[in-house]
Amino acid sequence: MERQINQLPRSSVDKVYRGAGKLAYDPMVLLKMVLYQMLLGRHSPAQWHADASRNIAMQWIGRGYTPARRTWYDFRDRAGKFIDQLHQQLVTLALDQGHARADTAALDGSSVAACASRHRMVNESTLQKRRAILDGVQGASGDPSCWPQWMPATETGRDDLATRMDHAAEVLSDRLAQNAARPSGKRKDPDKVVVSLSDPEAPLGLDKRKTYRPLYTVQKMVDPVSHLTLSYSCQASTSDAGMLAPMIDLTQSITKGRLKTVLADGGYCTILDVADSLARDIDLLAPVSENGTTRRSKSVSGEDQIPRSEFRFDADANCYRCPQGQVLGYLGREKKRRSGGRVLYQARYQCDTATCGACELAGRCLGGKGGRMIKRTEGEELLELQREKMQTEEAKMKYKLRGQTVELVFADDKGNRGHDRFHGRGLDRVRAETGLLTLAQNLLRLDKLQRRSQNPQKQTPLNCTTSRVNGKGIGSLARLPHHSFGGFACRIMAPCFSLSTNRESF
Repeated sequence: MERQINQLPRSSVDKVYRGAGKLAYDPMVLLKMVLYQMLLGRHSPAQWHADASRNIAMQWIGRGYTPARRTWYDFRDRAGKFIDQLHQQLVTLALDQGHARADTAALDGSSVAACASRHRMVNESTLQKRRAILDGVQGASGDPSCWPQWMPATETGRDDLATRMDHAAEVLSDRLAQNAARPSGKRKDPDKVVVSLSDPEAPLGLDKRKTYRPLYTVQKMVDPVSHLTLSYSCQASTSDAGMLAPMIDLTQSITKGRLKTVLADGGYCTILDVADSLARDIDLLAPVSENGTTRRSKSVSGEDQIPRSEFRFDADANCYRCPQGQVLGYLGREKKRRSGGRVLYQARYQCDTATCGACELAGRCLGGKGGRMIKRTEGEELLELQREKMQTEEAKMKYKLRGQTVELVFADDKGNRGHDRFHGRGLDRVRAETGLLTLAQNLLRLDKLQRRSQNPQKQTPLNCTTSRVNGKGIGSLARLPHHSFGGFACRIMAPCFSLSTNRESF
């Protein structure tokens, strides 16, 4: 991949390092070393520092550089300022060379655990108590053995903890305000609104193992033809809600308006998402997620309730008609807040209690006291049109591409690159880590695309799944010299490479 990196303008990197005095190390060489480490599943600056002195491939790539530990952490913090520009330049290069089309893209999100323990989450009361204890300890000459276990032993550590507590208090205040603004039915107990002292910006969410822990959500838009990641984003959120429009805008800015079709799952197919895609002239191919009252609600008899899809809406009369022909009249409407502070109105329709009670389907239709009620959100006709579109054969054929592209990218992230947990704390460092990994993957894919175009008879797979990662997050380098870093990791050096973290291997 050295050839691909050298094709990118280095002006964005030099701009970040400008004014720092005479540099001991070329930042582009450091970038190549870091990207190599990202492909091996080693995402921590401490790991980069360790491998710089003992990994033969790292020494080859870095021209013998052995930067100090602080240099790697400084590079990680600076990378967030130029990694987006490098990513955009790489995508532009791939588009100009004809290796990507970008008229269609697959979108998905994945939660990644933050560098914080779920056992260090505190609520407002606990945070205030700990801050009072910390203020009493600072500057005092007491017996450290009497201090709480969470209290740092050094003055520097206590100052750092005080800074993080101040930041945590600000984040927690915002979360409490957001919780208070929710409807009463969805409002949490204020004591259950928590914040992490290790990484205050990471929200508490449910991971794939159904365990609550601090995490971030990564969004990626992937080209189905080349498997290149066109755009990425990392958010301090626990869901994909409201991310369709920002990802479309970001992709359009990178691809110069080439995007026409987006393939996404049901999490990106709300009323607002469909409206946003229509406003941007984007063909959204995503299944409509059925309302919980439609699929999972139980009737009074314990059976599955007759789904809402069986009820027909009469726009002229502004009412619903049940399968038995009875009318569900209009009761009124209420405001419903959505992501981004946007508001939609939701109308309520209900049948007469006596009429529903005398119906032969009452046992399967009613879910409680009173007649059957159906709620209809403003703009729901857009979802009905979306359902009809997704039933066409053309939409079904195009939608099959989604699982073959973006799902493979996230599988490569976590299965082959060991990116199931962030190593940096704070949204800025998390975004930089995501950008470095995405850039490394795109460089590897672009290298394969260029090699395939030069040798059409030898078709190489475009997904980066050739090197597996073991439990330590280290991949096999047996095949790596064949397809990465050009002259740095050549076949001649292959027998000398070893990715074991044990020093005895060298």
